Amino acid sequence: MKTLVLFFAVCVAVAYSQKPEPCSPPSLWEARISRIDPEKRFSERAKISYDATNRRIRIIEEVNLLLEREYYDVLFIHNTEPGTEYRFNLKTKECNKREISDPWRPFQVPPNSTFLGESYIGTGAVPGAGVQTQLWERGFEGGDKYFGVYTVVGCIPIQEEFYSRRTGLVTSTFFDVTGGIADPNVFIPPRECE
Repeated sequence: MKTLVLFFAVCVAVAYSQKPEPCSPPSLWEARISRIDPEKRFSERAKISYDATNRRIRIIEEVNLLLEREYYDVLFIHNTEPGTEYRFNLKTKECNKREISDPWRPFQVPPNSTFLGESYIGTGAVPGAGVQTQLWERGFEGGDKYFGVYTVVGCIPIQEEFYSRRTGLVTSTFFDVTGGIADPNVFIPPRECE
């Protein structure tokens, strides 16, 4: 009987220790991104440069608002108090500088998220024909909800969905992700914004 109890305890410990923990993506990366916000009726395609260490994001975006297209160069600097957003309109050449009211929200699986499982994008049946991913979710106070898909190897973001009462549902899909920042000057505000 003691052997059976000990075996059961070891099995429970092994099963519990295999529960995945949220991964940490690279702190510096660049990608192309597609965002859809159905409530505000806009879609966005952009190139993003991301620096988690210094809390900076640069997005060169094309925003589609119904029949209109806008083009912006947006820089978010969260590593100062208060944070600053530089929004340069690439069509009109006008720049707006403002304080950032939203807190820094890194592209990563939030702490205390629930692991939903693993899946393949493509297929796992043919070597090299798919990417294994992990799915995560989390609810926050006030009704905000998060859902994210990250690669198992490297913790590369694939998709994030975030819902809040203030913003509604925003879906972001990442592709062509590369590690590092090609141009270190990408986080310097445009001349027109000074």
